[in-house]
Amino acid sequence: MKKLSLSLFLMLFGYTANAQFWSAGGHFNGGFAQGKLKDETNGLFIPTISGIFLHEAQTFPIQVGFELGYGIYGSKLEKRTDYYQGFNDELRLRRNNNILTGMAVMRYQTNPLGNIRHFMEAKFGANYLYTRFKIRDSIVSDEVIESGKDFENWTLSYSVGTGVQIPLNSSGLFLELKGNYQTGNSVRFLTKGDATYKAEPGGGGKFDYNYRRSPLDLLMFSVGLIHIGI
Repeated sequence: MKKLSLSLFLMLFGYTANAQFWSAGGHFNGGFAQGKLKDETNGLFIPTISGIFLHEAQTFPIQVGFELGYGIYGSKLEKRTDYYQGFNDELRLRRNNNILTGMAVMRYQTNPLGNIRHFMEAKFGANYLYTRFKIRDSIVSDEVIESGKDFENWTLSYSVGTGVQIPLNSSGLFLELKGNYQTGNSVRFLTKGDATYKAEPGGGGKFDYNYRRSPLDLLMFSVGLIHIGI
């Protein structure tokens, strides 16, 4: 009896292990501000690129995994001669508003064996927003005179959405189209043009910041490629 039980356990374990598979892909995403975020930023648009990695047992149509993304949602170049006291050469200051995202993902496949596949998706994770600057003397210069972060912050976020996967070949490559609605906690951040330089007599000065505060309410649309069964 013990041998029979052990044999059944090993058969079940082996079947489950063989039935599991992985999927990986990448997306181009566009986030359109909604609600308070739209009012606070006059319709902010956040473009990102992301990579997704999913695990699924073939006998159960639920996938779990994670998605990582990065984007620049604002960039501004300023040319001035008064950044430093006693130095009046023209310098270039480039300031970028960046976002990093990390999300746990769960998907439910409504027709996992269909030709065109439909899924519903839920995500939970964090968004890290930071604004960086670099000062150079020319656009081709590799030397950075000064660099740093103006501001950084993060917030928890979650989203729900749906999408479809359209086969491109017989080896498991699919075109993926999806839409998500994201919301979460309120967060303080900077957008393009929210830093103003206040020059002082004789050169030098400081920056004043106009901080925004809002949940990251975004309507996200994504297009990408995913390989199923790697």
